Amino acid sequence: MANEIQAVSVPFEAWKDEQDAWNNRSNYFVEMHNREDRRAQVKAFLDFLKAERLLPAPGGRTLDIGCGVCDYALGLAREGYRATGIDLSDGMINGAKQLADEEGLDLSLYIAPWSDETRRKLEWDKAFALVYSIFCPIMFDVENIRAMHDASRDKCLWVAFSERSDEMVDMLWEHFFGSDAFPWDGKMKECLDAIHNMGHNVKVTYKTVPETEVMDLDKAVEYFTMRLHNNGWGSIDDMKAEIRNLIEPLAMDNKIQNKTVDKVAWVSWSVK
Repeated sequence: MANEIQAVSVPFEAWKDEQDAWNNRSNYFVEMHNREDRRAQVKAFLDFLKAERLLPAPGGRTLDIGCGVCDYALGLAREGYRATGIDLSDGMINGAKQLADEEGLDLSLYIAPWSDETRRKLEWDKAFALVYSIFCPIMFDVENIRAMHDASRDKCLWVAFSERSDEMVDMLWEHFFGSDAFPWDGKMKECLDAIHNMGHNVKVTYKTVPETEVMDLDKAVEYFTMRLHNNGWGSIDDMKAEIRNLIEPLAMDNKIQNKTVDKVAWVSWSVK
């Protein structure tokens, strides 16, 4: 059946809070699907695959790890590829099914945290011509990169932040959780070392992406709450109220300006 969803029988207990956090964001990503900037990101992804000769033969199988609502998998499906997406969040996967159904496109959809256990459970041993992951946090784990490599019989692509500067989110994160101590450089180096050791024709392309976004105050409160809230903090309504108190003094004409600069690594390799 087209766009049937399969839940993989692997342990979820340790992932409950993470799953809830992404479920709370899923409607935002469904709404973002048809925005011009999102369409441009999907086009840039497809253009990169074509330029770097990473695309499979026509009709080949592709896997998106941490697929969210499958913007990129849907882009590949439109090109005639057999696209598969897997994500921890059932909210995201249901959003992907909704979008695929609306476009009349076929996706294979799975709900599970990515790991080698998940890969083995699904018998995905060299099962896909292209396996990729875009901005999926758990892919900073070397073992998950290895599982990605083992799922492919040809090409892999990992797109990840190597540095992040997000003016408003950084300020709010420090207020709620303390300074962000995520070791971007160390984690990136560890993963790149593993990829160089197991992959062939490894290519790393860095892209720096500056952006200034202007939002109405109400939209900004919703957006930053969506980015930051998790079950461990407490009530989502309490966080919204506190975020409003923090950012309202920064508004000009009821608008909030957020400046970001991301350094993104596009890492491609062959498994053979």
